Amino acid sequence: MSKMSRQAGMLSSVELFRFGIKTCIGIALARILTKEDFGSYRQLFLIYTTFSTLLLLGIPQSVMYFVPKASDDTQRRKIISRTLNIVSLMGLMFALALFLLRHPISILMNNPDLSSLMVLFAIYPVFMFITQIYSTIMLSLQRPQSMARFTVFAVLSDLVLILSVAVLTKNLDYIVMGVLVSAFGQWIYARIKLSGYVYRDLRVDGSVSSNHCGTDRGSPYPALKEQLRYSLPLGLASIIGLLAIQLDKFVISGFFAPEQFAVFAIGAMELPFISILTNSVNSVILPHLSARQNIPEAIEIYRASVRKNALLIFPLAAIFALFATPFIRILYTSNYIDSVPFFRVYMFTVPLRVATFGIIFLAFNRTRIILANAVFTLVLNCILNLILVRYMGMMGPALSTVLATYLSMVYYVVITKSKLGIDPVALLPLAAIARTGGAVLVAGLLCVPLLYVYMNDMLKLALGSALFGILYLIFGVLLGAILPYDRQFIVSLWKRR
Repeated sequence: MSKMSRQAGMLSSVELFRFGIKTCIGIALARILTKEDFGSYRQLFLIYTTFSTLLLLGIPQSVMYFVPKASDDTQRRKIISRTLNIVSLMGLMFALALFLLRHPISILMNNPDLSSLMVLFAIYPVFMFITQIYSTIMLSLQRPQSMARFTVFAVLSDLVLILSVAVLTKNLDYIVMGVLVSAFGQWIYARIKLSGYVYRDLRVDGSVSSNHCGTDRGSPYPALKEQLRYSLPLGLASIIGLLAIQLDKFVISGFFAPEQFAVFAIGAMELPFISILTNSVNSVILPHLSARQNIPEAIEIYRASVRKNALLIFPLAAIFALFATPFIRILYTSNYIDSVPFFRVYMFTVPLRVATFGIIFLAFNRTRIILANAVFTLVLNCILNLILVRYMGMMGPALSTVLATYLSMVYYVVITKSKLGIDPVALLPLAAIARTGGAVLVAGLLCVPLLYVYMNDMLKLALGSALFGILYLIFGVLLGAILPYDRQFIVSLWKRR
């Protein structure tokens, strides 16, 4: 448990660092570029993020399964070599597709300028597919330090090259070139580091023992077939889940101009460090849930994690929702003040992150339910988006996404009862959640007058956050949301510093 916790903490720290640098790049570009150019930049990465998931087909997840199960070093090298070959081919296919389909894509995205940008950007997947798989391979080899070092190198490379070009030229074409140069440097790094893990005998490259990934008979096809049999369902679930998340942005791109998309994209964000927190917690508690034959014991572990998540996630959501205006203005200037309503709407999804129902189905090996929920959410979100965008404009997709997210949670609650025979109420410490919500509500209401006081945005955000934090701690203790155990834990962490 201690080793797992340390690894989860390290990975969380690296992800927070990556998120921080990427956020700084986004903030700087929003200030340097026009809204139209910044919207085009965001659209390029919307296309890449969505369709790279489609083409990778869950192959990164398969590496995490097959490499640790390999019987010896030779088997591991064969699996890694085959995976690199597949991913390289997929990157080339993606690059060709982006180049050939650049005109239809620019029409669908309602942005004619995107076509010329994609001539340059088309090469990006060739480099990035290998760098994406590098981190997964390092984790599968139980080398999280190598993954962490590469992540730091990658984000610093982006920071230096993209921002220096942006500051010097303020030209989107040159900025895309800076993105490509950074990606090429990351590709070289990954290739050099991975060269020590590949299998050199090309005649049998990819074949592994029948116990782990195919048959060792000189042909890579049985091994490839087995790896794809494992990865395709996972890839399908990832694709559907990502499409459900990104659907609102595609709808906005199709109905509105790039500068309007830029405003929406700034507001249509959750708080990524919340997902980093919950993913880290889940990575630690999942094996413990899976190992429990005693269902009540597993439920107790889950309930404890939900209560602790709520103590942090609820107040963070409230602070950012309350002080959204100074927050957006500080980061992105008054040019993006119209993003505030969208940002506040998306904050309503954050409280749901305290309880990750999907982890229950993973622990009980019911992954088809996760896939079914992803399909349900995508279809529902698509219908709601297309209806509400016509009646409510840009706010329609935002409300659709939030509503679909809540209905997805309802789906999990119903299925938990019918398929697992577990009372969903038993999974949630409702009384503790209510006490935490009460403390947040009271603290928030007492901070509302501060919103109408004229002062510097930075000062208002700092004072507001501090006042909210103090009030939350006071009422959290008074209402019994923050327990003596929680206070002792915080004190122990402070003393360790």
